[in-house]
Amino acid sequence: MPDRTSRPFRRSRRPTRVCYSARLRHKRAHRLPAALSTEYMDRNMNAPYCGHDASARSDRSRSSGRSRARPALFARNADFKAGRRLIATGGYFAVLAVFGGGLAGWTPGYILVSAAIVVAVLALAWRDGFHALDDTPPLAKIALIGIAVLPLLQLIPLPPGAWQALPGQALRHQVLTLAGLGNSWQPMSVEPVGTAISALLTIGFTVLVAMLMRLSDRDFRSVLLLAFALVLFGILIGMVQVVTDGQFPNPHGIVMGPTLQGFYANKNHMAVILAVTILLAGFVVVPRFFVSQRRLWINLGYIAFALVCIVSTNSRAGLALGGVATLIVLHDQTRKIDWRYKIAGLAVLVLLAGLILSTAAFELVSGRFEDVDSDLRWRIATWSWPLAERYWALGSGAGSFATLFAANEQLAWVKPTFVNHAHNEYLQLVIEFGMTGFVVLAVLLASLVRPLLLWWRQPRTARDHALMTFGFAGILLLALHSAVDYPLRRPAGWAFLALALVAVYRGYRTAMVGGAPAQREETA
Repeated sequence: MPDRTSRPFRRSRRPTRVCYSARLRHKRAHRLPAALSTEYMDRNMNAPYCGHDASARSDRSRSSGRSRARPALFARNADFKAGRRLIATGGYFAVLAVFGGGLAGWTPGYILVSAAIVVAVLALAWRDGFHALDDTPPLAKIALIGIAVLPLLQLIPLPPGAWQALPGQALRHQVLTLAGLGNSWQPMSVEPVGTAISALLTIGFTVLVAMLMRLSDRDFRSVLLLAFALVLFGILIGMVQVVTDGQFPNPHGIVMGPTLQGFYANKNHMAVILAVTILLAGFVVVPRFFVSQRRLWINLGYIAFALVCIVSTNSRAGLALGGVATLIVLHDQTRKIDWRYKIAGLAVLVLLAGLILSTAAFELVSGRFEDVDSDLRWRIATWSWPLAERYWALGSGAGSFATLFAANEQLAWVKPTFVNHAHNEYLQLVIEFGMTGFVVLAVLLASLVRPLLLWWRQPRTARDHALMTFGFAGILLLALHSAVDYPLRRPAGWAFLALALVAVYRGYRTAMVGGAPAQREETA
Protein backbone atom coordinates (compact mmCIF):
# COMPACT_ATOMS: atom_id res chain seq x y z
CA MET A 1 0.00 0.00 0.00
CA PRO A 2 1.58 3.26 -1.04
CA ASP A 3 2.47 5.79 1.59
CA ARG A 4 0.25 8.82 1.09
CA THR A 5 2.29 10.95 3.44
CA SER A 6 5.17 10.86 1.00
CA ARG A 7 3.17 12.56 -1.69
CA PRO A 8 3.63 16.28 -2.03
CA PHE A 9 0.68 18.35 -0.90
CA ARG A 10 -1.48 19.51 -3.78
CA ARG A 11 -4.27 22.01 -3.41
CA SER A 12 -7.60 20.76 -4.58
CA ARG A 13 -8.62 21.94 -8.02
CA ARG A 14 -12.27 21.93 -7.13
CA PRO A 15 -13.64 25.40 -7.79
CA THR A 16 -14.17 27.41 -4.66
CA ARG A 17 -17.75 28.29 -3.86
CA VAL A 18 -17.99 31.77 -2.52
CA CYS A 19 -21.02 33.41 -0.92
CA TYR A 20 -21.66 36.79 -2.46
CA SER A 21 -24.57 37.73 -0.18
CA ALA A 22 -22.64 40.62 1.34
CA ARG A 23 -21.81 41.99 -2.11
CA LEU A 24 -25.43 41.56 -3.15
CA ARG A 25 -26.57 43.52 -0.11
CA HIS A 26 -24.19 46.33 -1.10
CA LYS A 27 -25.66 46.43 -4.59
CA ARG A 28 -29.21 46.50 -3.28
CA ALA A 29 -28.36 49.39 -1.02
CA HIS A 30 -27.76 51.61 -4.05
CA ARG A 31 -31.34 50.98 -5.19
CA LEU A 32 -32.85 52.09 -1.89
CA PRO A 33 -34.02 55.65 -1.19
CA ALA A 34 -31.45 57.99 0.28
CA ALA A 35 -32.80 57.89 3.83
CA LEU A 36 -32.88 54.08 3.89
CA SER A 37 -29.55 53.46 2.19
CA THR A 38 -27.53 54.89 5.09
CA GLU A 39 -29.24 52.64 7.60
CA TYR A 40 -28.98 49.66 5.23
CA MET A 41 -25.25 50.17 4.77
CA ASP A 42 -24.78 50.61 8.51
CA ARG A 43 -26.28 47.16 9.10
CA ASN A 44 -24.60 45.30 6.24
CA MET A 45 -21.30 47.00 5.40
CA ASN A 46 -19.40 45.00 7.99
CA ALA A 47 -21.07 41.68 7.12
CA PRO A 48 -18.53 38.82 7.01
CA TYR A 49 -17.28 37.56 3.68
CA CYS A 50 -18.56 33.98 3.73
CA GLY A 51 -17.28 31.04 1.73
CA HIS A 52 -16.29 27.39 1.94
CA ASP A 53 -12.58 27.99 1.37
CA ALA A 54 -10.72 29.85 4.11
CA SER A 55 -7.69 30.36 1.86
CA ALA A 56 -9.78 32.30 -0.61
CA ARG A 57 -10.77 34.65 2.19
CA SER A 58 -7.20 35.13 3.34
CA ASP A 59 -5.85 35.60 -0.19
CA ARG A 60 -8.52 38.21 -0.85
CA SER A 61 -7.74 40.08 2.36
CA ARG A 62 -3.98 40.00 1.79
CA SER A 63 -4.26 41.17 -1.78
CA SER A 64 -5.29 44.63 -0.74
CA GLY A 65 -5.20 46.00 2.79
CA ARG A 66 -6.89 49.16 1.59
CA SER A 67 -10.00 47.31 0.37
CA ARG A 68 -10.41 45.83 3.83
CA ALA A 69 -10.20 49.23 5.52
CA ARG A 70 -12.63 51.04 3.23
CA PRO A 71 -15.85 49.43 4.52
CA ALA A 72 -14.98 50.25 8.14
CA LEU A 73 -14.10 53.83 7.21
CA PHE A 74 -17.34 54.19 5.26
CA ALA A 75 -19.31 52.82 8.21
CA ARG A 76 -17.65 55.30 10.58
CA ASN A 77 -18.42 58.17 8.23
CA ALA A 78 -22.03 57.01 7.91
CA ASP A 79 -22.38 56.78 11.70
CA PHE A 80 -20.89 60.27 12.08
CA LYS A 81 -23.29 61.74 9.52
CA ALA A 82 -26.24 59.95 11.10
CA GLY A 83 -25.25 61.32 14.50
CA ARG A 84 -25.08 64.86 13.16
CA ARG A 85 -28.50 64.48 11.57
CA LEU A 86 -29.99 63.21 14.80
CA ILE A 87 -28.51 66.06 16.83
CA ALA A 88 -29.62 68.68 14.31
CA THR A 89 -33.15 67.29 13.98
CA GLY A 90 -33.59 66.72 17.70
CA GLY A 91 -32.30 70.19 18.54
CA TYR A 92 -34.54 71.81 15.93
CA PHE A 93 -37.59 69.95 17.25
CA ALA A 94 -36.73 70.89 20.86
CA VAL A 95 -36.52 74.60 19.99
CA LEU A 96 -39.91 74.46 18.25
CA ALA A 97 -41.59 72.50 21.06
CA VAL A 98 -40.21 74.58 23.93
CA PHE A 99 -40.19 78.12 22.52
CA GLY A 100 -42.92 77.95 19.86
CA GLY A 101 -46.02 77.83 22.03
CA GLY A 102 -46.56 81.55 22.61
CA LEU A 103 -48.26 84.35 20.71
CA ALA A 104 -46.99 84.83 17.17
CA GLY A 105 -44.88 87.97 16.77
CA TRP A 106 -41.36 89.24 17.33
CA THR A 107 -41.08 87.94 20.87
CA PRO A 108 -37.78 86.46 22.14
CA GLY A 109 -39.20 82.95 21.76
CA TYR A 110 -40.24 83.50 18.16
CA ILE A 111 -36.95 85.21 17.34
CA LEU A 112 -35.17 82.04 18.50
CA VAL A 113 -37.63 79.86 16.56
CA SER A 114 -37.14 81.98 13.43
CA ALA A 115 -33.36 81.74 13.74
CA ALA A 116 -33.63 77.95 14.12
CA ILE A 117 -35.84 77.73 11.02
CA VAL A 118 -33.38 79.80 8.95
CA VAL A 119 -30.45 77.63 10.04
CA ALA A 120 -32.42 74.45 9.33
CA VAL A 121 -33.44 75.71 5.87
CA LEU A 122 -29.85 76.59 4.95
CA ALA A 123 -28.50 73.28 6.25
CA LEU A 124 -31.13 71.23 4.43
CA ALA A 125 -30.68 73.20 1.20
CA TRP A 126 -26.92 72.69 1.37
CA ARG A 127 -27.12 68.95 2.00
CA ASP A 128 -30.25 67.65 0.27
CA GLY A 129 -32.61 70.34 -0.94
CA PHE A 130 -36.04 69.05 -1.90
CA HIS A 131 -34.56 65.58 -2.49
CA ALA A 132 -35.21 64.90 1.19
CA LEU A 133 -38.92 64.74 0.33
CA ASP A 134 -38.46 62.15 -2.40
CA ASP A 135 -39.16 59.33 0.04
CA THR A 136 -42.64 60.67 0.81
CA PRO A 137 -45.64 59.74 -1.37
CA PRO A 138 -45.84 61.93 -4.51
CA LEU A 139 -48.99 63.71 -3.32
CA ALA A 140 -47.35 64.40 0.03
CA LYS A 141 -44.41 66.06 -1.67
CA ILE A 142 -46.76 68.28 -3.69
CA ALA A 143 -48.74 69.21 -0.57
CA LEU A 144 -45.65 69.97 1.53
CA ILE A 145 -44.15 72.17 -1.18
CA GLY A 146 -47.53 73.90 -1.52
CA ILE A 147 -47.65 74.57 2.23
CA ALA A 148 -44.23 76.22 2.07
CA VAL A 149 -44.79 78.19 -1.14
CA LEU A 150 -48.40 79.39 -0.81
CA PRO A 151 -47.73 82.23 1.71
CA LEU A 152 -44.76 83.35 -0.37
CA LEU A 153 -46.99 83.74 -3.42
CA GLN A 154 -49.22 86.04 -1.41
CA LEU A 155 -46.25 88.39 -0.91
CA ILE A 156 -45.51 88.92 -4.61
CA PRO A 157 -46.13 92.62 -5.51
CA LEU A 158 -48.93 93.08 -8.03
CA PRO A 159 -49.67 96.08 -10.28
CA PRO A 160 -52.41 98.45 -9.08
CA GLY A 161 -55.02 97.21 -11.52
CA ALA A 162 -54.44 93.59 -10.46
CA TRP A 163 -54.65 93.83 -6.68
CA GLN A 164 -57.43 96.43 -6.74
CA ALA A 165 -59.60 94.04 -8.76
CA LEU A 166 -59.30 91.28 -6.17
CA PRO A 167 -62.34 90.71 -3.92
CA GLY A 168 -62.22 92.41 -0.51
CA GLN A 169 -59.59 95.01 -1.43
CA ALA A 170 -61.93 98.04 -1.49
CA LEU A 171 -61.34 99.08 2.13
CA ARG A 172 -57.62 98.56 1.77
CA HIS A 173 -57.61 100.66 -1.38
CA GLN A 174 -59.33 103.50 0.46
CA VAL A 175 -56.82 103.41 3.31
CA LEU A 176 -53.82 103.34 0.94
CA THR A 177 -55.34 106.19 -1.10
CA LEU A 178 -55.47 108.36 2.02
CA ALA A 179 -51.76 107.60 2.49
CA GLY A 180 -50.97 108.43 -1.15
CA LEU A 181 -50.26 104.78 -2.08
CA GLY A 182 -53.50 103.91 -3.81
CA ASN A 183 -51.83 103.35 -7.20
CA SER A 184 -48.69 101.60 -5.97
CA TRP A 185 -47.71 97.98 -6.41
CA GLN A 186 -48.97 95.91 -3.48
CA PRO A 187 -49.04 92.22 -2.56
CA MET A 188 -52.29 90.32 -2.45
CA SER A 189 -52.05 89.97 1.33
CA VAL A 190 -53.74 92.70 3.35
CA GLU A 191 -51.26 92.05 6.20
CA PRO A 192 -47.80 91.54 4.62
CA VAL A 193 -45.96 91.40 7.95
CA GLY A 194 -48.21 88.65 9.29
CA THR A 195 -47.94 86.80 5.99
CA ALA A 196 -44.15 86.97 6.11
CA ILE A 197 -44.12 85.47 9.61
CA SER A 198 -46.54 82.75 8.48
CA ALA A 199 -44.40 82.02 5.42
CA LEU A 200 -41.37 81.47 7.62
CA LEU A 201 -43.34 79.11 9.86
CA THR A 202 -44.81 77.08 7.00
CA ILE A 203 -41.34 76.68 5.50
CA GLY A 204 -40.15 75.52 8.91
CA PHE A 205 -42.87 72.87 8.98
CA THR A 206 -41.88 71.46 5.60
CA VAL A 207 -38.21 71.49 6.60
CA LEU A 208 -38.98 69.58 9.80
CA VAL A 209 -40.82 66.89 7.83
CA ALA A 210 -37.87 66.61 5.45
CA MET A 211 -35.34 66.37 8.30
CA LEU A 212 -37.38 63.67 10.02
CA MET A 213 -37.63 61.70 6.78
CA ARG A 214 -33.83 61.67 6.46
CA LEU A 215 -33.31 59.93 9.80
CA SER A 216 -32.85 56.20 10.25
CA ASP A 217 -35.60 54.25 11.97
CA ARG A 218 -33.66 54.13 15.21
CA ASP A 219 -32.95 57.87 15.17
CA PHE A 220 -36.57 58.72 14.37
CA ARG A 221 -37.72 56.72 17.37
CA SER A 222 -35.15 58.64 19.41
CA VAL A 223 -36.81 61.90 18.36
CA LEU A 224 -40.19 60.47 19.41
CA LEU A 225 -38.71 59.66 22.82
CA LEU A 226 -37.32 63.19 22.99
CA ALA A 227 -40.77 64.61 22.26
CA PHE A 228 -42.26 62.51 25.06
CA ALA A 229 -39.54 63.61 27.48
CA LEU A 230 -40.10 67.29 26.63
CA VAL A 231 -43.82 66.97 27.40
CA LEU A 232 -43.01 65.33 30.74
CA PHE A 233 -40.71 68.24 31.51
CA GLY A 234 -43.52 70.61 30.54
CA ILE A 235 -45.82 68.76 32.98
CA LEU A 236 -43.33 69.39 35.80
CA ILE A 237 -43.31 73.07 34.91
CA GLY A 238 -47.11 73.04 34.77
CA MET A 239 -47.31 71.58 38.27
CA VAL A 240 -45.31 74.53 39.56
CA GLN A 241 -47.66 76.84 37.68
CA VAL A 242 -50.66 75.25 39.38
CA VAL A 243 -49.10 75.68 42.83
CA THR A 244 -48.11 79.32 42.19
CA ASP A 245 -51.50 80.28 40.68
CA GLY A 246 -49.94 80.67 37.24
CA GLN A 247 -47.44 83.31 38.32
CA PHE A 248 -44.28 81.25 37.91
CA PRO A 249 -42.88 80.13 35.60
CA ASN A 250 -44.68 82.29 33.07
CA PRO A 251 -42.63 82.25 29.85
CA HIS A 252 -45.27 83.98 27.70
CA GLY A 253 -46.58 86.62 30.09
CA ILE A 254 -50.16 85.28 30.07
CA VAL A 255 -51.64 84.46 33.47
CA MET A 256 -54.51 81.96 33.38
CA GLY A 257 -54.70 81.08 37.05
CA PRO A 258 -53.91 77.67 38.54
CA THR A 259 -53.89 75.80 35.24
CA LEU A 260 -51.28 73.45 33.85
CA GLN A 261 -49.88 75.17 30.75
CA GLY A 262 -46.28 74.01 30.52
CA PHE A 263 -44.49 75.69 27.64
CA TYR A 264 -47.73 76.86 26.03
CA ALA A 265 -49.54 80.17 26.29
CA ASN A 266 -52.81 78.38 25.49
CA LYS A 267 -53.98 75.72 27.96
CA ASN A 268 -55.99 73.97 25.22
CA HIS A 269 -52.83 73.42 23.22
CA MET A 270 -51.13 71.84 26.21
CA ALA A 271 -54.17 69.59 26.69
CA VAL A 272 -54.18 68.27 23.13
CA ILE A 273 -50.44 67.56 23.29
CA LEU A 274 -51.04 65.61 26.50
CA ALA A 275 -53.64 63.59 24.60
CA VAL A 276 -51.06 62.95 21.85
CA THR A 277 -48.59 61.68 24.46
CA ILE A 278 -51.12 59.00 25.45
CA LEU A 279 -50.67 57.70 21.92
CA LEU A 280 -46.91 58.12 22.11
CA ALA A 281 -46.78 56.13 25.33
CA GLY A 282 -49.06 53.38 24.03
CA PHE A 283 -47.43 52.79 20.65
CA VAL A 284 -43.82 53.97 21.00
CA VAL A 285 -42.48 54.54 24.51
CA VAL A 286 -43.97 51.67 26.52
CA PRO A 287 -43.24 48.98 23.86
CA ARG A 288 -39.66 50.28 23.74
CA PHE A 289 -38.89 49.79 27.45
CA PHE A 290 -41.32 47.18 28.78
CA VAL A 291 -42.13 43.57 27.95
CA SER A 292 -45.55 42.72 26.57
CA GLN A 293 -46.88 41.35 29.89
CA ARG A 294 -46.46 44.70 31.62
CA ARG A 295 -47.38 47.10 28.82
CA LEU A 296 -51.09 47.28 29.55
CA TRP A 297 -50.59 48.18 33.20
CA ILE A 298 -47.94 50.76 32.40
CA ASN A 299 -50.25 52.26 29.79
CA LEU A 300 -53.12 52.37 32.27
CA GLY A 301 -50.92 54.16 34.77
CA TYR A 302 -49.80 56.79 32.29
CA ILE A 303 -53.32 57.24 30.92
CA ALA A 304 -54.59 57.98 34.44
CA PHE A 305 -51.70 60.41 35.01
CA ALA A 306 -52.24 62.17 31.67
CA LEU A 307 -55.99 62.52 32.23
CA VAL A 308 -55.37 64.10 35.63
CA CYS A 309 -52.98 66.55 33.96
CA ILE A 310 -55.58 67.32 31.26
CA VAL A 311 -58.15 68.04 33.96
CA SER A 312 -55.62 70.45 35.49
CA THR A 313 -55.49 72.34 32.18
CA ASN A 314 -59.23 73.11 32.50
CA SER A 315 -59.69 72.22 28.82
CA ARG A 316 -62.94 70.64 27.66
CA ALA A 317 -61.63 69.76 24.22
CA GLY A 318 -58.47 68.29 25.74
CA LEU A 319 -60.48 66.06 28.05
CA ALA A 320 -62.59 64.78 25.16
CA LEU A 321 -59.52 64.14 22.99
CA GLY A 322 -57.79 62.43 25.89
CA GLY A 323 -60.76 60.07 26.06
CA VAL A 324 -60.46 59.35 22.34
CA ALA A 325 -56.73 58.63 22.67
CA THR A 326 -57.43 56.35 25.64
CA LEU A 327 -59.95 54.31 23.70
CA ILE A 328 -57.55 53.92 20.76
CA VAL A 329 -54.70 52.69 22.97
CA LEU A 330 -56.84 50.36 25.06
CA HIS A 331 -58.50 48.90 21.97
CA ASP A 332 -55.09 48.04 20.57
CA GLN A 333 -53.67 46.70 23.84
CA THR A 334 -56.57 44.48 24.90
CA ARG A 335 -57.26 42.47 21.76
CA LYS A 336 -55.63 39.28 23.01
CA ILE A 337 -56.08 39.72 26.74
CA ASP A 338 -58.26 37.44 28.78
CA TRP A 339 -61.60 38.82 29.92
CA ARG A 340 -60.62 38.50 33.58
CA TYR A 341 -57.82 40.99 33.13
CA LYS A 342 -60.06 43.24 31.09
CA ILE A 343 -62.62 43.34 33.89
CA ALA A 344 -59.89 44.05 36.43
CA GLY A 345 -58.55 46.87 34.29
CA LEU A 346 -62.03 48.27 33.83
CA ALA A 347 -62.52 48.27 37.61
CA VAL A 348 -59.27 50.19 38.03
CA LEU A 349 -60.39 52.71 35.43
CA VAL A 350 -63.73 53.17 37.14
CA LEU A 351 -61.97 53.74 40.45
CA LEU A 352 -59.60 56.27 38.95
CA ALA A 353 -62.44 57.99 37.13
CA GLY A 354 -64.33 58.28 40.41
CA LEU A 355 -61.32 59.87 42.07
CA ILE A 356 -60.93 62.33 39.21
CA LEU A 357 -64.64 63.22 39.16
CA SER A 358 -64.56 64.01 42.87
CA THR A 359 -61.83 66.63 42.54
CA ALA A 360 -62.51 70.36 42.54
CA ALA A 361 -60.58 70.73 39.29
CA PHE A 362 -63.01 68.48 37.47
CA GLU A 363 -65.94 70.41 38.86
CA LEU A 364 -64.46 73.48 37.21
CA VAL A 365 -64.09 71.68 33.87
CA SER A 366 -67.55 70.11 34.04
CA GLY A 367 -69.01 73.53 34.76
CA ARG A 368 -67.53 74.75 31.50
CA PHE A 369 -69.32 71.96 29.60
CA GLU A 370 -72.65 73.42 30.73
CA ASP A 371 -72.09 76.76 28.98
CA VAL A 372 -70.86 75.44 25.62
CA ASP A 373 -73.73 77.16 23.80
CA SER A 374 -72.69 80.54 25.16
CA ASP A 375 -69.00 80.01 24.46
CA LEU A 376 -67.38 83.00 22.78
CA ARG A 377 -65.63 80.83 20.18
CA TRP A 378 -68.94 79.91 18.52
CA ARG A 379 -69.86 83.58 18.23
CA ILE A 380 -66.42 84.37 16.82
CA ALA A 381 -67.00 81.75 14.14
CA THR A 382 -70.42 83.27 13.36
CA TRP A 383 -69.01 86.78 13.18
CA SER A 384 -66.15 85.58 10.93
CA TRP A 385 -68.42 83.99 8.34
CA PRO A 386 -68.88 87.23 6.30
CA LEU A 387 -65.09 87.36 5.91
CA ALA A 388 -65.12 83.84 4.49
CA GLU A 389 -67.82 84.85 2.01
CA ARG A 390 -65.73 87.81 0.94
CA TYR A 391 -62.31 86.17 0.57
CA TRP A 392 -63.22 82.57 -0.31
CA ALA A 393 -61.74 82.78 -3.83
CA LEU A 394 -58.10 83.73 -3.23
CA GLY A 395 -57.91 84.61 0.45
CA SER A 396 -56.77 87.69 2.32
CA GLY A 397 -53.25 86.51 3.15
CA ALA A 398 -51.80 84.27 5.84
CA GLY A 399 -51.80 85.85 9.29
CA SER A 400 -54.32 88.55 8.36
CA PHE A 401 -57.34 87.34 10.34
CA ALA A 402 -56.81 89.51 13.43
CA THR A 403 -56.48 92.67 11.31
CA LEU A 404 -59.54 91.85 9.22
CA PHE A 405 -61.68 90.93 12.22
CA ALA A 406 -60.79 94.15 14.05
CA ALA A 407 -61.58 96.23 10.94
CA ASN A 408 -64.98 94.55 10.44
CA GLU A 409 -65.96 94.06 14.09
CA GLN A 410 -69.24 95.62 15.08
CA LEU A 411 -69.48 97.72 18.23
CA ALA A 412 -71.86 95.20 19.85
CA TRP A 413 -69.24 92.49 19.43
CA VAL A 414 -66.47 94.32 21.27
CA LYS A 415 -65.29 92.41 24.32
CA PRO A 416 -62.39 92.87 26.76
CA THR A 417 -60.72 89.86 25.09
CA PHE A 418 -58.60 90.15 21.94
CA VAL A 419 -59.72 88.00 19.01
CA ASN A 420 -56.55 86.69 17.39
CA HIS A 421 -57.96 83.63 15.58
CA ALA A 422 -61.28 82.25 14.41
CA HIS A 423 -60.88 79.20 16.71
CA ASN A 424 -61.68 77.08 13.67
CA GLU A 425 -58.74 76.21 11.46
CA TYR A 426 -60.88 75.27 8.49
CA LEU A 427 -62.86 78.52 8.53
CA GLN A 428 -59.70 80.57 8.94
CA LEU A 429 -58.07 78.61 6.14
CA VAL A 430 -60.82 79.78 3.77
CA ILE A 431 -60.47 83.39 4.93
CA GLU A 432 -56.68 83.60 4.61
CA PHE A 433 -55.97 81.24 1.70
CA GLY A 434 -59.27 80.86 -0.11
CA MET A 435 -59.99 77.72 -2.09
CA THR A 436 -56.28 77.40 -2.89
CA GLY A 437 -55.62 76.52 0.74
CA PHE A 438 -58.36 73.91 0.69
CA VAL A 439 -56.85 72.37 -2.46
CA VAL A 440 -53.50 71.98 -0.67
CA LEU A 441 -55.28 70.49 2.34
CA ALA A 442 -57.16 68.06 0.09
CA VAL A 443 -53.89 66.95 -1.55
CA LEU A 444 -52.34 66.41 1.89
CA LEU A 445 -55.28 64.27 2.96
CA ALA A 446 -55.17 62.36 -0.33
CA SER A 447 -51.53 61.49 0.37
CA LEU A 448 -52.72 59.53 3.41
CA VAL A 449 -55.15 57.30 1.51
CA ARG A 450 -52.68 54.71 0.19
CA PRO A 451 -50.79 54.49 3.52
CA LEU A 452 -54.15 54.06 5.28
CA LEU A 453 -55.12 51.18 3.00
CA LEU A 454 -51.72 49.58 3.51
CA TRP A 455 -52.00 49.96 7.28
CA TRP A 456 -55.48 48.47 7.26
CA ARG A 457 -54.39 45.37 5.32
CA GLN A 458 -51.09 44.63 7.05
CA PRO A 459 -51.02 42.45 10.20
CA ARG A 460 -50.58 44.01 13.62
CA THR A 461 -47.23 42.25 13.91
CA ALA A 462 -45.81 44.17 10.95
CA ARG A 463 -42.69 46.15 11.63
CA ASP A 464 -44.13 49.67 11.51
CA HIS A 465 -47.79 48.96 12.22
CA ALA A 466 -47.69 50.46 15.72
CA LEU A 467 -45.79 53.50 14.45
CA MET A 468 -48.33 54.11 11.68
CA THR A 469 -51.16 53.68 14.20
CA PHE A 470 -49.64 56.45 16.30
CA GLY A 471 -49.34 58.61 13.19
CA PHE A 472 -52.93 58.22 12.04
CA ALA A 473 -54.34 58.63 15.56
CA GLY A 474 -52.21 61.73 16.18
CA ILE A 475 -53.40 63.31 12.92
CA LEU A 476 -56.98 62.52 13.92
CA LEU A 477 -56.66 64.23 17.31
CA LEU A 478 -55.09 67.38 15.85
CA ALA A 479 -57.67 67.50 13.04
CA LEU A 480 -60.53 67.24 15.53
CA HIS A 481 -59.08 69.91 17.77
CA SER A 482 -58.58 72.22 14.79
CA ALA A 483 -62.37 72.45 14.44
CA VAL A 484 -62.65 74.28 17.79
CA ASP A 485 -59.23 75.86 18.21
CA TYR A 486 -55.96 76.64 16.41
CA PRO A 487 -53.28 74.13 17.58
CA LEU A 488 -51.50 74.17 14.22
CA ARG A 489 -50.97 77.94 14.28
CA ARG A 490 -48.07 77.49 16.70
CA PRO A 491 -44.73 75.74 16.04
CA ALA A 492 -45.10 73.79 19.29
CA GLY A 493 -48.30 72.31 17.84
CA TRP A 494 -47.35 71.64 14.23
CA ALA A 495 -44.09 70.03 15.36
CA PHE A 496 -46.17 67.12 16.71
CA LEU A 497 -48.21 67.04 13.50
CA ALA A 498 -44.92 66.62 11.63
CA LEU A 499 -44.07 63.64 13.86
CA ALA A 500 -47.43 62.03 13.11
CA LEU A 501 -47.17 62.61 9.35
CA VAL A 502 -43.63 61.27 9.17
CA ALA A 503 -44.62 58.19 11.20
CA VAL A 504 -47.21 57.42 8.50
CA TYR A 505 -44.94 58.20 5.56
CA ARG A 506 -42.01 56.22 6.94
CA GLY A 507 -44.17 53.17 7.54
CA TYR A 508 -45.52 53.41 4.01
CA ARG A 509 -42.01 53.80 2.57
CA THR A 510 -40.65 50.85 4.50
CA ALA A 511 -43.50 48.63 3.38
CA MET A 512 -43.11 49.62 -0.26
CA VAL A 513 -39.31 49.26 -0.33
CA GLY A 514 -39.43 46.05 1.68
CA GLY A 515 -41.86 44.53 -0.79
CA ALA A 516 -39.84 45.49 -3.86
CA PRO A 517 -37.06 42.83 -3.60
CA ALA A 518 -39.60 40.06 -2.96
CA GLN A 519 -41.59 41.14 -5.97
CA ARG A 520 -38.48 41.11 -8.13
CA GLU A 521 -37.55 37.62 -6.97
CA GLU A 522 -41.02 36.29 -7.71
CA THR A 523 -40.93 37.86 -11.15
CA ALA A 524 -37.53 36.37 -11.83
